[in-house]
Amino acid sequence: MVSTSPPPSRSALSNKAHRYRILDNLRSLLDRYFSWPLPRGPSIEIAIPSKVSKAPGSIELYFFTAPSNPLTPKQTNPSPPRPVLINFHGGGFSIGHARDDSRWAGAVLKAHPDAVVVSVNYRLAPEHPFPVPLEDGVDAILWLWQEAQQYNLDKTRFVLSGSSAGGNLALAVPFRLHEELQKKRWASIGEIKLAGLVAFYPSTDWTRTRIERNATNPIAAQKSMIPPSLYKFFDDSYLLAEGLPKRPSTGRVDMSHPYLSPGLAPASLLYVAYPPAVAVYTCGWDQLLVEGNTFRERLCGFVEEGKMASVGGFVVEDVIHGFDKKPSFLRGNQMRERMYGDAVNQLKVMWKMD
Repeated sequence: MVSTSPPPSRSALSNKAHRYRILDNLRSLLDRYFSWPLPRGPSIEIAIPSKVSKAPGSIELYFFTAPSNPLTPKQTNPSPPRPVLINFHGGGFSIGHARDDSRWAGAVLKAHPDAVVVSVNYRLAPEHPFPVPLEDGVDAILWLWQEAQQYNLDKTRFVLSGSSAGGNLALAVPFRLHEELQKKRWASIGEIKLAGLVAFYPSTDWTRTRIERNATNPIAAQKSMIPPSLYKFFDDSYLLAEGLPKRPSTGRVDMSHPYLSPGLAPASLLYVAYPPAVAVYTCGWDQLLVEGNTFRERLCGFVEEGKMASVGGFVVEDVIHGFDKKPSFLRGNQMRERMYGDAVNQLKVMWKMD
């Protein structure tokens, strides 16, 4: 996936990112403030320090809770610990914001009002290319685990979710988390295991070029609202060659590495890093359709072998990549509600709710 032509300068990419982010923020505002029913915003924002990444900085966490069940410290709340959904937004690792998934958070809280949804505003490329967004995800999980008692969170019921680039993070972060937990500094935390993963139209195989991905599903190029130039910007911004994984034997960039291509992760790593339940949703008019379906089918094989408990998700037919993020104004979005509704039911299984 790394281009053979000279890459654009980081400053040129940053200038493009600024313009793209302005446009994307407008789209998000139209969805959140002019598309009914209006979603609720976050109730609390907390900035945490970056520790896992070599790039210093902070990561913003946006907490969404049901109006009837605000987040309060454990000492003032005698209720049982609450299940947690940690979400990663989409945007090609270069644009987007944690607030973009307010509707998904709202759907979760409508069905599970005792839950806490934490949307991670991970740092973006090109200023922070791979692996910074991945490592910010790990930092968010570790911080929430460490502060679970303070915020009355159930450490046994942490689930990850994400869409598009965020879906890739939801599927890849468990591998980096597993690696981090092998280090002695986390020994005091004790055993940490995730309860589930929910990925909406994720990228799972970076060994394929954009042209090759389109070839797997030709209708995608006809229907997509994402121009090739934007895809190129995403890839140039996130996939900075010197920061990418290398093959030990040759030193060449390894696009099949699990941190980039979770769908190609070896079974042995999936067994130790993945939770027992996963759900993968794909879009019928998407260049990522085939790779997402292939990974879901592969995981289903693990269920048959008794290595996993459940694998859910399905193809949302006749929709484009990111269909659930388009402003719907007064029209609503029945396909979005169908996908979110099924995903909410998957959470019920992951959180082991009656």
